[in-house]
Amino acid sequence: MNKRSETRTGIIKVIFVLIVAVSIFLQPYAAIRAGAGEGYHIYINVVANVVTVYYDGDPVRTMITSTGTATPLSGTYNTSQKFDWGYLNGDVYGQYCTRIYKGILFHSVPYTKAYNYGSLKHGQFDLLGTPASMGCMRLCVGDAKWIYDNIPSNTPVTFYSDEQNPGPLGMPYSAKIDDFGEAFSGWDPTDLNPANPWKAFLGSCFNSDYYLENNPDLKGMAPWTDVSLKLHWLTCGIKEGRCASSIFNIEAYKKQLNYRFGNNNYAYVAYYNTWGFLGASDVQIASRVTLTLPKGYEYENKAEKPAATPTPIPTATPTPTPKDETPDETVLPEATPTPVPQTSADQGMFNAVAYADRYPDLKALYGYDPIALWNHYDTVGRYEGRIPY
Repeated sequence: MNKRSETRTGIIKVIFVLIVAVSIFLQPYAAIRAGAGEGYHIYINVVANVVTVYYDGDPVRTMITSTGTATPLSGTYNTSQKFDWGYLNGDVYGQYCTRIYKGILFHSVPYTKAYNYGSLKHGQFDLLGTPASMGCMRLCVGDAKWIYDNIPSNTPVTFYSDEQNPGPLGMPYSAKIDDFGEAFSGWDPTDLNPANPWKAFLGSCFNSDYYLENNPDLKGMAPWTDVSLKLHWLTCGIKEGRCASSIFNIEAYKKQLNYRFGNNNYAYVAYYNTWGFLGASDVQIASRVTLTLPKGYEYENKAEKPAATPTPIPTATPTPTPKDETPDETVLPEATPTPVPQTSADQGMFNAVAYADRYPDLKALYGYDPIALWNHYDTVGRYEGRIPY
């Protein structure tokens, strides 16, 4: 054999090896494409802890999950029953459960009490993306609800393992909430429950489309969804001063309220969602109200307030309550009520979450809504002798 023939044979061998290597590398994805038919089909990469949803053969959504010791390593099963709350192994409960196979479900990170939306096991939320369950597919509430709302019964779910490729859309963003404190971390940030303190904290500051479009460095960093973008802004974007809405800009608030909040970006977000747009009255309010912030993100007012002539805050004279004519040994002597003066507590120690927790009757009415709770204290609570923190 001459040298030219040997060279040609060598090139052919190299090409053959490359083709075999590429085919092996792409085999899991090729198998997925071949198996995906019309309608929805869900694939779970067990070792990567990633869920990918296909529609008509194309990947449309990806979610980070926690698999477990009893999770199937292979096979295809069909979804069946759904329930808004389900009892789980370990004497815990999950929201938005969708059955995959026998005791294997899609569901939220577990809660210690059913229908108690603030009893989330937040340490387990931080484990999303790692094996942590007994076998079910744990998801954040936003993703579990998406499956609950959109995936019909009898949808095929395929389990497979690929250590090299998490999925065709990539690895979703995972957030950590344990260090935000019990009042916040006991709730899933993606839960749309109206009593969720994350909801009051976020207010109208966040728009997922705006956030992605105006932070181009995020594009391609992860397979973003509205849920994962919200988690990114809460845990990273606020710290970095990123804009997430056309109506709120942290830097603009710093120009007027820096003396109060310094570089604590979380304080500006909480302030905006409690009191709204900037103005003279807003600056005055900022000097007398402590906002409820996640643990570790409280602010310290080390700067002096700019010299200004303060505007007196009027106090209303309460109407005396008629004396109960029924004899009662616990009735105190009647006295003329005196308006409660503005105290240091009024000026700087109102805490909406603590106020709600201290008074269950208010919590039942307002949840953790900081605006409603402040309005109650400012107009009624102070005259009832309620403690504002």
